[in-house]
Amino acid sequence: MKLFQRTILSFFGIIVLQTALTVILVADSIEASQAEDAKRELKDEALSVFDNFNAWKRALWAQVVDLAANEELKRAIDAQAGIAFDDGLNGILKDIGDRTGAEFIIARSGWSPFTTVIPLSASLLPFPPERYFRNEKPHPYIEMVSCDSTLYFSGTVRVMGRGGKHLDLFILKRVDSSLCSQLTFNPRIKSLVSVGNRWAVGTIGSGSFSAWLDGRQLANSYAVIDRTEEAGVPYSAVVQQSGTVRVSTPQADSQETLYVATYLSQLDNRKRLSALNSGVITVSVIVAAITLLISLVLTTAVTSPIRGLRDAMMRIKTGDFEATVKGQRSGEIGDLLRGFNEMARQLRDDSASLSEYIAEIVRLKEYNDRIFNSIREGIIVVNATFSVEKANHAFLSCFHLEAESVVGRNIDELSIGLFDEPLHTSIRSVISGGVFADTQTRRTKGGVSFEVKFYPLIESAAPAGQAIHCILVIEDVSRKIAYEEKIFQAEKLASVSMLSAGVAHEINNPLSSILTNVQNLIDEDSGTRAADLRIIEQETKRIARIVRNLLDFSSPRGGDSNTADANAVISEVLQLIRYSIRRESRIGIELELGEGLPRVSIGEDELKQIVVNLIKNSLQAIDSDGTIAIGTRKVEAGIEIVVRDTGRGIDPEILPRIFDPFFTTKGDDGNTGLGLSVVYGIVTKYRGTITVESSAGTGTTMCIILPRA
Repeated sequence: MKLFQRTILSFFGIIVLQTALTVILVADSIEASQAEDAKRELKDEALSVFDNFNAWKRALWAQVVDLAANEELKRAIDAQAGIAFDDGLNGILKDIGDRTGAEFIIARSGWSPFTTVIPLSASLLPFPPERYFRNEKPHPYIEMVSCDSTLYFSGTVRVMGRGGKHLDLFILKRVDSSLCSQLTFNPRIKSLVSVGNRWAVGTIGSGSFSAWLDGRQLANSYAVIDRTEEAGVPYSAVVQQSGTVRVSTPQADSQETLYVATYLSQLDNRKRLSALNSGVITVSVIVAAITLLISLVLTTAVTSPIRGLRDAMMRIKTGDFEATVKGQRSGEIGDLLRGFNEMARQLRDDSASLSEYIAEIVRLKEYNDRIFNSIREGIIVVNATFSVEKANHAFLSCFHLEAESVVGRNIDELSIGLFDEPLHTSIRSVISGGVFADTQTRRTKGGVSFEVKFYPLIESAAPAGQAIHCILVIEDVSRKIAYEEKIFQAEKLASVSMLSAGVAHEINNPLSSILTNVQNLIDEDSGTRAADLRIIEQETKRIARIVRNLLDFSSPRGGDSNTADANAVISEVLQLIRYSIRRESRIGIELELGEGLPRVSIGEDELKQIVVNLIKNSLQAIDSDGTIAIGTRKVEAGIEIVVRDTGRGIDPEILPRIFDPFFTTKGDDGNTGLGLSVVYGIVTKYRGTITVESSAGTGTTMCIILPRA
């Protein structure tokens, strides 16, 4: 579309927009003003209608109160001698009814079963069913009664004669459309009286009101209907509760809410608003026509140089920076054309320089990416919000991830079982500048150990809170740690074997001499000393068995090295360490070994390592007084070994790290932090599982499941 056409359409669009805004703003302003005036008028009229409606109650109340003290009526009641009323009493009742403005009086004799209904209006109205009207209170009162689809004001009073006779009177005023028409003199106001959804009458139809009231519970006695429509006429309305109505039927009586609704017609307001909108639109159309004529003259002086400028710009867009705009013009358009030509020359020079810079930047980026991805250790860069900004190929390959699922995501969303709170603490320390570098070791659930190193990456051009990033270098050290563990265990077992062999040799020689001499003495002496000598012989043999067990424990077993009897291994370990436990502490050992257990798929020496390390940890957790319970039982997967102690337990924050290599909470007291790591490594090596349940102060339970042989 050409500039000329766009300019014309722009002017036309502005005028249309101005017209629409004018119509909307003026219409909204006037509509709001009319709505406010209508609200005030409706509120005043609603109060007037409500007061006029209740004025009938007040009038009837005054009448029935006067009747209770009417001496003439009392004398007429005392003068009654028959079942029916005489003419004197009927005349008095007729005169009283004419003064009330009611339609009927129901008089019920208190001295005979006689009841009469006295009509007070010349119109042929249906008589009210007198059986639905009864006096239930000792004093005069007003109530609303609905029966046979008719609503009545009922003023009820009992008039007591001087001689003890009484007469119950019910002064009835029908609530109908005629009464509703008398509630207001404003021709724009309509009124409606409704007994819930059961019955309605007034100067307006009840369809919209019944639909509005259906299923609704009013929060208070006053409600406003902003917009409703009856017979095609728009209204706003006020609904007010005016007490309750006793609805009488042949079956039973019930109580319903009485509503008085006041409707205000909005038809005149809408007509005035429509006329105003038509006037505004007419004026706007005239202004639009004048503006279009002026636009035709002005745009021709602008479009020619703009068209040349556009053609030159399109040439620059295609890469032709030699393009210029010809023409000698003065004023703002001339300045624009000269400025465009200078800009084109500058773009030509800048384009050449920019191409050189981009080529150098691309080369450096590719060079850095090749270096970054050629490093064999996994590397990720984390920002201050713990989101991964970059990851090399080694990291993605190690954890079987894709770059799209790593870059831009929080490290806790990677689900690689490596990041925990201590690691978060190290990242925060590096990013905040608290430490220059840090190193931590982690073992994942798959049994792989990683060494994580933390280094700061300072970006001088970034804002202050985002200037430091953290580089995480993640190296798989599982093989290294496994070698260290094997070396440590080999050295320890070698030392134990050497010590055990020496101790056994030194003990066995004197034990052999003692046993030989004791047996000789037993053969020579058949007296009372023989029993004592036999005790010495038994204890000497027991010492020899202990020395032999010590040698067996420290030396590799022959035969089937990949299966073991769990109960036998546990009993053998306890036989060797039970004495030292009892001597140095008050810790009790409880055994709950299952019977008929199959052999497990693990070497006896490695099972001994597991049992010794678990008992050692329990001893260190208990200190000097407590209980260690060791149990075995058959499970579906194989054999379950449970070691439970009553020690100090493990804090929840360090529980996930207890199987990490070299992790210890016992300080520098000789602990290497490899005990539970060795246990974890042996169990996972034989496809077993190990779980821990612990809480601070209550003890720890280690549960190991080993597969059957």
